[in-house]
Amino acid sequence: MIAYFATILRLYINNNLIISLAGSFIYGFVIARSISGYKKEIILTGFCSCFTSFSSFVYFLYTLFNRGYYFKLFIYLNLIVIFNLIMMYFGFMISRKSN
Repeated sequence: MIAYFATILRLYINNNLIISLAGSFIYGFVIARSISGYKKEIILTGFCSCFTSFSSFVYFLYTLFNRGYYFKLFIYLNLIVIFNLIMMYFGFMISRKSN
């Protein structure tokens, strides 16, 4: 059920960057919470995996590569990894402060 909700939400938003950043924030927030391992796994693998769909991210990079936008590909790939790490850190820190 939670994976279905994540998939529908992903289709509704339809923006790889926003989805990737939101997913990283949620992931960081959840791993910092002291909830049971079972609930954590459901949220992380059920929701986050379906919501952030790595395959759509790779497809976007592939289209940049295929069109010859190598500089844009390089910039986007590096920035998205850095921004995702920052968002995961923010999610983690906000979760810790709210405990």
